[in-house]
Amino acid sequence: MPSVLTQTKENFESGRRSPVREERLEALTQRIGRALFRRLRSTAPSFWRLEKVEDSFMKLMMRDEDLRFRMLQFVDVFPALGGTRSVSRHLEEYLSSEEMGSGAGHGPLGRIARHFGRDLPGVRNITAATAQLAITRMGNHFIAGHTPEEVAVRIRSMEARGFHFTLDLLGEFVASEAQADEFARRYREMIEKFEDLLGPLPDALADQPHLQAPPRVNLSIKLSSLTSKFDPMDPEGTSAAVRERLRPLVRAAREHGAFINVDMEKYEFRETTLRIMLDLLDEEEFRGFPHFGTVAQAYLWDAEESLRWLLGELAARKQPMTIRLVKGAYWDSEQIWARQKDWPVPVITDKRLTDAMFERCTRILMEAAPLVRTAIASHNVRSVARALALRKMLSHPPEAFEVQMLYGMAGPIKDAVLRSGVPVRIYTPCGELLPGMSYLVRRILENTSNESFLRQRFSEGAAEEKLLASPHEPGPEDFEI
Repeated sequence: MPSVLTQTKENFESGRRSPVREERLEALTQRIGRALFRRLRSTAPSFWRLEKVEDSFMKLMMRDEDLRFRMLQFVDVFPALGGTRSVSRHLEEYLSSEEMGSGAGHGPLGRIARHFGRDLPGVRNITAATAQLAITRMGNHFIAGHTPEEVAVRIRSMEARGFHFTLDLLGEFVASEAQADEFARRYREMIEKFEDLLGPLPDALADQPHLQAPPRVNLSIKLSSLTSKFDPMDPEGTSAAVRERLRPLVRAAREHGAFINVDMEKYEFRETTLRIMLDLLDEEEFRGFPHFGTVAQAYLWDAEESLRWLLGELAARKQPMTIRLVKGAYWDSEQIWARQKDWPVPVITDKRLTDAMFERCTRILMEAAPLVRTAIASHNVRSVARALALRKMLSHPPEAFEVQMLYGMAGPIKDAVLRSGVPVRIYTPCGELLPGMSYLVRRILENTSNESFLRQRFSEGAAEEKLLASPHEPGPEDFEI
């Protein structure tokens, strides 16, 4: 368990009594949530649009859990397969097993998949081409492009509609210092060149002050990509190695007016990540740098304690920061890692309790303004409505708050929030499909999981009253992504 939270420094306190009363906050949350749902109903895709076709495919996968698991296994290994025979053989192995034939994967998509998984003469080439097309289409749906030029085209389209962006370079494993140097080079290239690739700021953003946000170019980075030896057992050595490559990036951000956001990774890395950021911001050169941010993960049991500790450190330094609040993307792997090492499982396994933790952390962050700028990262209408209610009751200025959502997901929700006059930033992955495959699989899992808000809202028609129910009250489990 991270030791940084056990240090003697007192937890952060706002120093003033909150003006927010729970009854009024809940009533306003419900009103805002219902208003968002009304906007959602007016932005649903038409039957003939490609989004509707993809939604129908997702529905079929959701109804067949065994098929979904096998399809994701196949997607994960697909980039390493060579040639049509290999693709066909793997399809047959994954989709035509005895288990599938004995009842698992019994839905219509399962029957189709088993048929095309057979390595039959004349079918092999069609199977491989279809798999390539389908997986490439999925990749293009969740990944904005392979090159800066491709990504810039997608972002110009997003900005023309009024959205902001944060770039995420795919690839989560660095095995050598040469790879770390390459990641640092690509990060710096994005900072120095991306605004020129985008051209003038579109009218949708330039003419709407209520949608304006911090610097236009916003880059999310993973500190583990800046060294091949990111070792929590050697925090000083790891901090020194990472800061060697991080300093030029922050200097470039300061020179070019860009924003650096440090992503949070697996739980084992959290303390080291926080320590590196504070070490950097303690350096005279970077002290008080305002365009810097990080992430808090609400699916952790100690999320609230960790957040209060970080806010205390920032308050002691008078260091402004943007904090993106997420529920978390490593839920399955965190449980596996913990059990392998015989550690307590750090993530909350009850989705209702995760939602409740998210709302508590939202309030802590928003009451820490103006020191902290809050970014609420969720596709859950209840979570977003709660944050918007707090924003109104705390009289936050527009520049102190934004909502963030994932590229390729929840388009109607993005539109509904943006139409309510709130800045929306889209987390935009870019890079090659092979290093991005783990990201792609996580996104599909989120889209199709039993407890996904998107599944409940758009595929199974869950009642709005259920989706807006308070997670702080005893009752049926709420749904979120």
